[in-house]
Amino acid sequence: MIPKDFQKATADRILSVFKSGQNRILLADEVGLGKTIIAREVIRQVSKWHKDDLHDDHFKVIYICSNINIANQNAKKLGIKDLMDVSESRLSMQHLKIYQTKGRDHNYEQLIPLTPATSFSMTSGCGNQQERALMFAHMMRLPQLQEYINELSIFLAYDAEKYWEWYIDNYEKKVLECDRNGSNYIDEINIELLRRLKERDGFIEKIIENCISMESNRKAASRPLVNELRKIFAQISLEKLEPDLVVMDEFQRFRDLITHSDDEQAMLTRQFLGNTDTKVLLLSATPYKPYSTLEEISHDEKAEHYKEFIEVMDFLFYDKQLQSDFHEIWREYSISLCEFSKGDLTVLMARKDLAEESLYKSICRTERFNAGIIDDSQAKEIDISEGDILSYSEMQSLLEAINSKAKRKLRYHNVPLDYVKSSPYLLSFMESYKLKKQITDFFDKHRDYYLVNNKNSKRLLLKKKQLHNYQIIDANNARLEKLKEIVFEKGKNSVENLLWVPPSNPYYETGSIFDKNHDFSKVLVFSSWEMVPRMVSVMLSYEAERLTIGKLYNNTRFKRGRGYFSNKEERRYGISRLKNETEEIICYVSPELARLYKPEEHIGKKIKQIRKELSEKLQPKIDALKSKYGLSESGTAGAKVMLELIKELDHLPYAKLTAIPVGAVDHLVNIAIGSPAICAYRVFNDRDRAKVLAKDIFVSLFNKAESSAVLDLLYDKKSDDSYYENVFKYCVDGNLQAMLDEYAHILGENGEELLKSMLGGFVDTASLQVDTLEHFTGEDKEKARLRTHFAVGYFNARITNENVQRTEKIRQAFNSPFRPFVLSTTSIGQEGLDFHFYCRKIMHWNLPSNPIDLEQREGRINRYKCHAVRQNIAHRYNEEKTWDAMFEKATELEKGEHSDLVPFWSLTDSENTKVMIERIVPMYPMSQDRLRYNRLIKVLSLYRLTLGQPRQEELLEIINRETVGEIDEQLFMNLSPFYR
Repeated sequence: MIPKDFQKATADRILSVFKSGQNRILLADEVGLGKTIIAREVIRQVSKWHKDDLHDDHFKVIYICSNINIANQNAKKLGIKDLMDVSESRLSMQHLKIYQTKGRDHNYEQLIPLTPATSFSMTSGCGNQQERALMFAHMMRLPQLQEYINELSIFLAYDAEKYWEWYIDNYEKKVLECDRNGSNYIDEINIELLRRLKERDGFIEKIIENCISMESNRKAASRPLVNELRKIFAQISLEKLEPDLVVMDEFQRFRDLITHSDDEQAMLTRQFLGNTDTKVLLLSATPYKPYSTLEEISHDEKAEHYKEFIEVMDFLFYDKQLQSDFHEIWREYSISLCEFSKGDLTVLMARKDLAEESLYKSICRTERFNAGIIDDSQAKEIDISEGDILSYSEMQSLLEAINSKAKRKLRYHNVPLDYVKSSPYLLSFMESYKLKKQITDFFDKHRDYYLVNNKNSKRLLLKKKQLHNYQIIDANNARLEKLKEIVFEKGKNSVENLLWVPPSNPYYETGSIFDKNHDFSKVLVFSSWEMVPRMVSVMLSYEAERLTIGKLYNNTRFKRGRGYFSNKEERRYGISRLKNETEEIICYVSPELARLYKPEEHIGKKIKQIRKELSEKLQPKIDALKSKYGLSESGTAGAKVMLELIKELDHLPYAKLTAIPVGAVDHLVNIAIGSPAICAYRVFNDRDRAKVLAKDIFVSLFNKAESSAVLDLLYDKKSDDSYYENVFKYCVDGNLQAMLDEYAHILGENGEELLKSMLGGFVDTASLQVDTLEHFTGEDKEKARLRTHFAVGYFNARITNENVQRTEKIRQAFNSPFRPFVLSTTSIGQEGLDFHFYCRKIMHWNLPSNPIDLEQREGRINRYKCHAVRQNIAHRYNEEKTWDAMFEKATELEKGEHSDLVPFWSLTDSENTKVMIERIVPMYPMSQDRLRYNRLIKVLSLYRLTLGQPRQEELLEIINRETVGEIDEQLFMNLSPFYR
């Protein structure tokens, strides 16, 4: 991606700072303005400088980010092809990659991603199998351990069994291959390893002693030894890294790396971050806490934002004299602010200018010029339901009953009110909560199940029988009711029948459910509690299924399916209706039909008119075939017969036409306009890729029970052989070509990479195990598996390869036009991840404690070419035929003297902006929510003015008291290279 003008200006500024000899700089652009793109341009420019002027033969970049998901998302965006596998990013393994690139014919540029939680952290754990297998490859070569190789393998396997032999064989091959590249890898690592082992007197003897030990606690005793080995190999890697540039993304998540703490993590990083010759680029929109109340400071000295601000500045200004100068300038500016009056601003402005110049030496920050795209009208109180009150009453009564019966009094004998405000059916969704564990422990001993199975305990657990029969499940929670209202709109537009997000710029009008939901948006939900993503994903997916499959199941005319719970997948209603010829027709790319419909020739027309025009073009060809073969229209349009007809139109030599079905022209026109394979062919201009996309996404999509029910409800049920007809009707109604073109545009890729990204955006239906009344009381042996497809959860989980892959898949799917339409997440989705492709609605289930978190949350969807921007562009410039043309027109008419923030991040005429980013804050009446929300918004609005001021709460009071209306804009810091 080519950087925009303000991004290019920032990258140029950062290069000039580095060239001036200042080796640390903070890029603090507002959330969502493309810091990764700027970092990519910085890497390109610094790399070129090192190669052309400094004559380096190897340019190494370390990319540090807060978690593996962000590393997966952003590492490839940084523009370096030689990218280490993120799964091998442990610091103790870096030496292998370093020596792999030291050998013959190595790439000039190399990117090494590191994540503190996995790469740096040297806890008492034993790492992963990859780490230990690589350590074994070197340890077994030490002379002292030659007699104990089998025992050493058992020692380093620790608790690995299934794949351990495969791992050690794999890493032995990698070690030998690396050594053969001329890097002298094995000998040099062994020398380093022996030196460090000798420094730890008696350490090898302890390893040998553990290897041959027959004691029952041998494995437990091996744990600290293995961990110490990990530290040794990590230190070897650190010494060998010698990076040219360190990029720390969202570094506020691991700010202890830049402080002078003495923990192991800081000691490990100090080796290269402590080296002032290493260039360091910090990326963070919120590098330090913008606000601390006096109350917060008095309770926790570390919470003071000023301390964080000074730590960051001291890291940036590593020269002691520069530090001293900055402290003095900032002290003078702070005094002037605290003596602020609405009269003479001369002294304050002079000191503000000095402070700004001092900051600009090592900080760049660009901000949006307006916030007009955010609509906060839904940040308001919601109505408490009877279910809310009774949910609290039932849970509290249960705890009191247990407390009166249990021999030992409960540790948690009151239900937290915030739990009840966050989720209904608490015993179903409170997995891994201590409150639930003490309840289940009680029932394991006493089995007094009447406490949860009586007329006064209806809201503690979901009931499997109700779910199975697709009965209405009461929300019993005001926030959930609000979310259902936002998503399903009380049934007004039948959102449950959408299988993808309607395109922002449909090519034609259909009058279908897609037109009714033209400005539809996915919804991103943030919560403080892990139970909320579980609950939201289950309850909304069930509701979508109840409104589709449930309608068919409960309708006496249809009475289809076997209820929610089926023993086998194939027994679910509507599974796998596309197969053999019906699958083939979905995946067949017909050149003749692809030429018949040219989207750009029909922009803005009604579908009825387009069908008429195409039918008139096609009918003579069908008439010619009738004459050629002496056939008349007869019979139904089965898939086999339609395939014969299409192949005959394509003049295939093996085509064998046996019949022309009734209504063939109408069906062929639908295929020309909406066939997934043909639409994909227009995107890729490649038949093979088009077939893969059609098969892997659309055949899978329309073979789902949920999809099958939608099509039957909209178009009436057809036989499986004719089900494909409904598929093509739906694709036409859904403006499939416009949808795929928009998706390709925002992905910004081509060819195989585009195909890979699109395929990554489609996920199968998953399920969550949930406690029901039947399982809780012992009637069912296993928990119920409830499907999640319309909504999914994205929440904290133990860092494993499987969990990382799952969360990455969810992120890609939410950024696709396909389901899930609702993503509910905890703070794991709060920083660094993009969710903006098809989402402009964000719901703060619980308000964050800090304005940083609010800004980070909303920055997930307020980004480059986000959904709201595209919908507005389409409303204003839909006479243009492509997305590139629409943005070019918007640039021509709206940019003016602005940067490229217009039109790619926001539009100028905010009063006439039709579509907004919606901030939804459902507040309980008479709670602290309103006060907390007002405080968060107030602090964010003054962040630029009060940068790093001590006792910020007092300062804000002074500013509020001394100013009337808007604060003079000249008081704000301008640290933007473009606008300066």
